Amino acid sequence: MVETEKFKLHKKYKNGGQVLIHSLVDKKKSDYKAILNIARQFAKNGRIVKLTPVAHFKSEEYRQIYGALDETKYERKCPDLQIDNFFYEYEGFMPPFRLRKLFRMLSHGGKQASRIVINNNRGASETYLRRYINSQIRQGAYFDEVWAYEKGKVRLLFKKQQGD
Repeated sequence: MVETEKFKLHKKYKNGGQVLIHSLVDKKKSDYKAILNIARQFAKNGRIVKLTPVAHFKSEEYRQIYGALDETKYERKCPDLQIDNFFYEYEGFMPPFRLRKLFRMLSHGGKQASRIVINNNRGASETYLRRYINSQIRQGAYFDEVWAYEKGKVRLLFKKQQGD
């Protein structure tokens, strides 16, 4: 299969977790280090994590990497990570942190994937984040998972329950 040849093993953990990086990933992007660190956090928990590149939706690369997004509302999008079989989008911000940037991170991230990791370094309290995520859902936003990336670690803020 062509796809696996484009992903190179970056790190493998004893529990089976792995970080793989696609050859077309732009390592000069400002959020590359954060995305790589997030990938390592998930892989340490036994997950298979792929850093995915930006690819044109008509290209063969796109079909190979993001084919599962065809005929979904995320068609033509290029989320940053694939963790196991799910796509995740990382949303950072330009300092200084403002609460309105939280809205932008969630709304922009929600257009890329239903699973989002937001940068909350020097950010909002857990109570505020959970309340804000729930208010966005009441207003029609859709999330399967929302994670916070803080001080080099990721933690789950919201996970859609079965039947919701």
